[in-house]
This record gives sequence, structure tokens and C-alpha cells, in this order.
Amino acid sequence: MSDYPQSFLLKPLCASLFAISMHSFAAETPVSDATPLETIRAESNKSSTMKTATGLELTQKETPQSISVVTQEQIKDQSLTTVTSAMKQATGINVIRDSGRFRYQSRGFYIDQIEEDGLSSTMPGSGSNAYRTSSSFTDLDIYDHIEVVRGATGLTQAYSEPGGTLNAVRKHPTKEFQMQGYLQAGSWNNLRSVFDVSGSLNSNESVRGRFVAIGTDSDSYKNNVSKDNQTFYGVLDFDLTPATLLRIGAMYQKSHEVPDYFGIPMALGGVDSGLPASIYLGSSWSKLNFEKYNAFAELEHKFNDDWSLNAQVNSTWSKSLQNVGGLAQLGTSYAGLTSSNQKLAMNNYQYYDNSSDELTAKISLNGKYNLFNATHDVFANLNYVSTYEKSEWRRILNSTAYDVTTFNPASVAVPNWNGALNLNWFYTNYITQTAATLGTRVNLLQDVYLTLAGRYAQSITNGSTYYAITGGKTDGEYAKNREVKKNKFIPYIGLTYDLTDNTSLYASHTEIFKPQSNRDLSGQILDPIVGKNDEIGIKSELFGGLLNASLALFQIEQENRPIAATYNNISFSVPSGKVRSRGIDIEVSGKITNDLAIFAGYTYNKSKYLNTESLTYLSGSNFSKHTPEHMFKLYSQYQLPGALKKWSAGVGVTAQTDTNSLYNIYQGGYTLWNANIRYSYSQNLSFNLIGDNITNKRYYENNRVRINGGNNFLGSPASVLLRVDWTY
Repeated sequence: MSDYPQSFLLKPLCASLFAISMHSFAAETPVSDATPLETIRAESNKSSTMKTATGLELTQKETPQSISVVTQEQIKDQSLTTVTSAMKQATGINVIRDSGRFRYQSRGFYIDQIEEDGLSSTMPGSGSNAYRTSSSFTDLDIYDHIEVVRGATGLTQAYSEPGGTLNAVRKHPTKEFQMQGYLQAGSWNNLRSVFDVSGSLNSNESVRGRFVAIGTDSDSYKNNVSKDNQTFYGVLDFDLTPATLLRIGAMYQKSHEVPDYFGIPMALGGVDSGLPASIYLGSSWSKLNFEKYNAFAELEHKFNDDWSLNAQVNSTWSKSLQNVGGLAQLGTSYAGLTSSNQKLAMNNYQYYDNSSDELTAKISLNGKYNLFNATHDVFANLNYVSTYEKSEWRRILNSTAYDVTTFNPASVAVPNWNGALNLNWFYTNYITQTAATLGTRVNLLQDVYLTLAGRYAQSITNGSTYYAITGGKTDGEYAKNREVKKNKFIPYIGLTYDLTDNTSLYASHTEIFKPQSNRDLSGQILDPIVGKNDEIGIKSELFGGLLNASLALFQIEQENRPIAATYNNISFSVPSGKVRSRGIDIEVSGKITNDLAIFAGYTYNKSKYLNTESLTYLSGSNFSKHTPEHMFKLYSQYQLPGALKKWSAGVGVTAQTDTNSLYNIYQGGYTLWNANIRYSYSQNLSFNLIGDNITNKRYYENNRVRINGGNNFLGSPASVLLRVDWTY
């Protein structure tokens, strides 16, 4: 277990939830004649409408871009508890291991932005240095579902890589009273409890509330690695008038973790060293602590059936504290472990104290208008984001070598972070982003719709660095970064044609930009990096809308990438780098019958450099070697018939072809199998036994900077957990 005190939330929640679930067990009859409550168990495995791609509220079929939804039903069936576990199930998403955390990619590019209820914020860990990030992902159990848009999202995310965006939709209050939760216990002391209560707070149901409390305490398949987490979430809805809704809410989350920062080394030649999956080559005092406060509000007014105004504001304060000490040699000169030399050096000691404040606001106007005997949609919004980040970095030099086969994490003495330091630097960074969007969806002809929109965006970045200690000596230099101010217009065009009531063809083009701080020979900041996304596809709603099916062909080109150059001993950058990614997305999600739910996704993706960027990154070579060329993900859940209808079974598979790293560490293709069996004792109590990686496949997680001396993270071996869901 964690070295930190046991979760003050977990034990009382476990006790209370166990008592309630046992009460339900005794009080309720079996499900033979019972009908599940609609507010507890979703009847469909797909989402209805969303604004994530364009800002217009459209169905998946109406949206001219590739979209996936990780639904509440899928989250429950597989007991997904983190955003990362959900992204591992989403079509086309490549989950990247980055030191002690994860990042997400789509179509060979990073996803830099995440939304909550449509309000954007920076993806945790997406900065240039993940160690200086204070933000963390919120626990998945405060969300109803997650929407994933693949490809550039220029109308909603103007400052990002062209990989896409996520929109995590929070759980909202219900009019009907409901109390539910679950207890979970699994391999490596994986304990978790969730309590969720919702309902009206007055007789006319005009005031509603919801409260969610979550506690997690878990070890890991890796020795010494552990994590505990507590999350509290509350939200209130007020019907100020029949046409006006006010929503206010808050969330608090705190976690303590002993992470694995560097993984394990490879053997000579970059092959698997054969070290056990349980090995941990970090110090026992390594830690990663997060704390986050979030408050949000939303006001929506419907003028009539056609026009509505929505205003949202979101404020988040985050803090992280990291102590890093572990064995790793991350230079290219290290060739790997050999039979005669099993030693690996300590990669110094690092200390990071980070904090950030982020404020996001958006005002949106949506409506309809009539022109030429047809009804059309119009939308407009104003966005504002301000982010202030602070970070302190301390470093103590230590390169002591240890034998990895006998290494004891407790043998590394706790460093004195207030003693003799090799380095002590302080960073500040301030980012302001503003944008205005205007667009329309025109009904050109019967069954033909054209979306035309544009977003004018501005980004202002400035910051500073204070060098208190450098090279073990007092420095005192203060460097203020030059302000980077960039404006850009982002176009969007989308066309859909309804072949039938259930099937549509579509095509779309959009762009996205990312400011950069690189300078040309004259010292001027380079123009932003621009990503252009083109896509054509077909979408269908089958079986009365229960099942979604889609196929998309896509191309992304990213240009203005900086290429290092030198002239007369002056270093500068030239914005002539260019890359291209092409591929296919295929997805089927929803229900084939009332008893058979399915989620299946396949992605083919190939990328390359169009211009040579260095001696390593040559024109025509693979731009994203750590992205599999083929990815396939499937999960299916079947409710047994007749006398066995209390039982359901699920099976899943994720498969990918081979990958490589920037340093040519190879990972062959692999397939992981998962399964679950659920027994519903009554409409109020069910048991779900879940197995992950049931064939115990040994593999390394995708990582772009795998190298002989570190950053090699073995995936989780076979595991099992039991989840008990209850309602009251």
C-alpha cells in the first residue's frame, strides 16, 4: 500500500456502501420480473447530440468529422475508472506513456486540449516538459461520457496539434431521486468505492442536485508503486424560469502516488532485457502528488424553440509536487545491459514544485433562420482562456551505479532538498487566448447541408526564468521571455448529403494552429505551426438508431515546423518543416439487438516527413514511428436469454502492429484480450467479474522516446477485479 495515510474516504465509504448494498440484497427480489430503472442503466450504447466538433448541436451522423463516444454503459461494463483507460478503448487513439503519466495521440499527432462540458483547457502533461505540469486528469466517475473528435478541431480548439480533442461531459442532476455506487477490489490491492446521489431538492423539482464521492487506494504490479486518490464533486441546477437554467458546481481532488518515472533498461542491441514486470528501479522516496480545485457555472436561456444563449465559466487551481530519483541512462551512448554488466546509473535527483491557475469563459448564441423556403442554423461564440503557471526545479547530481538485479529502492538515501544543489531555477508562464467564432449550416438542397464557419483567434504568451543556482553556484540571473503574440483566422467547411434517412456522406476541411517561440535569423518569432485536416466519409444509423457505423478517409498536413539552422555562428530556425498523415477510420458502436452491445474500431495510419528536418528526420521517412500503422479495438457485451437473463458476458480485444521509437527501440505487434461476466441479482444489485490481459501478454507501452537506458515501460500483466454495483 501507499506510504501515505490510508484514504480517509475509502474506509467509511466501503462500510456504508457495503451496508446499503446488503440492505438492497435482502430487500429486493430477483430480476425475473423486474425492469431496470432508466436513470441507472443506459438503454443505448451511443450518444445523441454533441457540439464538440463544430459548436453546433448535431448528431454523430450530421457531424462532418470522425467522432467516437465512450458511453456510460461501456464505462460500467469494463469498469473504466480513468480518462486513460477510456482512451485505450477509443477508436484511433494511441495512448503514449510519458514518464509517470500518459498522453494521447490521434492520426500521429498529440491531443493537446481537453474540454469539460464544452469548455476548453490544456491537456495535463501536454507542455514541453511534463515534469513542470501541475494539472492532472479528474476521476472518470464524475463524467457521464467522453466524446472524442479525431483530426483538427479548428472551430473549438484553435491552439493545438491537429490530433483532435476530448470533451468530458459531467454528470448532471436528475429530477428523480437516485442513489447508486459501487465497490471494487482487484489484483494488487486495487480498492475503490464510489457514492453517487442525485435528485430534486424541492417539491416542484426546480432545484436539483448531485453529489459524487470517490476513493481509491491501490498498489501496482510493480514493487513499491502505489496510488491513493480522493475526489468530491457536487453540482446544482436551478430553473430560474421555465426557459432559464443556472448550473453551478465544484470539484476537489487529491492524490498521492509513488510512480515509475523511467521504466527499465533494454539489453544490448535494444532487445528485451527479460527483467520481471514487477521490477521497480526508482527510489522509495519518489513521489507525485496532485491537488486540484475546480469551480464552474453555466447559464442557459432559451428565447424560443429556435434561439438560445449560453454562458459558461470554469476556474481551476492545480498543484503538483514531484520528487524524482531512479536508475536511467538516457543518452544515446549507453548500449544496454549485458550478461557481464547489469549496472545502471542514477539519473540525478530532481524536485519539482508546480502550480497553475486557469480561467476559461465562453458565450454562445445558437439559432435558426429561414431563407429561400428553407430553415438554416447559425452559431456564434466568444472564448477567453487565461493560464498562469509557476514551477520550481531543484537538482542534485548523483550518478551512482547499481546492479539492477539486486537494486533495493530503500537503499537510496532521502536527499536534502534544502542543502547543496546543482541547480535551482524558477519558471513563470502566462498565456492568454481569445477567439471569436461565427458560422452557419445551410440547407442548400433537400438533404444537402453546407457548414461554413470561421474562427479568429489570438494567443499571447510571456514568461520568465530566474536562475537562482546554476552548476552548484549562486547565479541570480533573471531572464524575461519575449512576448509572443500571434493572430490567425481558422476556416471551416463541411458538407453532408443524406443518401437516406439513415445514411449520409460527408466531406470537411479545417485547420488549427500552434504558436511557437522559435526565431528566424533576424530574431523574429516564426509564424505558428499550422495543421490542415481534410476528411471524407460515410455514416449510418442502423436498427432504429441503436447502432452507429462510420468510415472515414483522412489527410492531415502540418507545416511551418521549425528546422534548426546556423549562419555565421548564429543559431536560428527556418519554418520549412512539413509532415503528412493519411489513413482510414472505421467504427461500429451501439446495439445490434437489445441484448448485444458492441464497440469496434479500426484505424490505418501512415505518416511521413515531406521535407527533411534533420540528419535523422529525412524526407519520406516515418514521422510518427511510435504510432501503429494498424490499430483494432473491440468490446462486445451479450445479455444471455431466457432463464439465464440475469447473466451477461463480455469479451474485448485491442491489437496493434509494430512500433518504433525515435531511438529505434522496436516493439512487435501484439494483441490483448479482456473479458467480463456480470450477474444481476436484482435491479438494485449486480456483480461484475472483470479480467484484463487474460493471456498475460508481455509487451512495452507505446513511447516515442524509448531508449536503451530507460523509458521502457512494461504493460500490465493479467489482472482481475470484482465490482459490486448497487442502487437504492
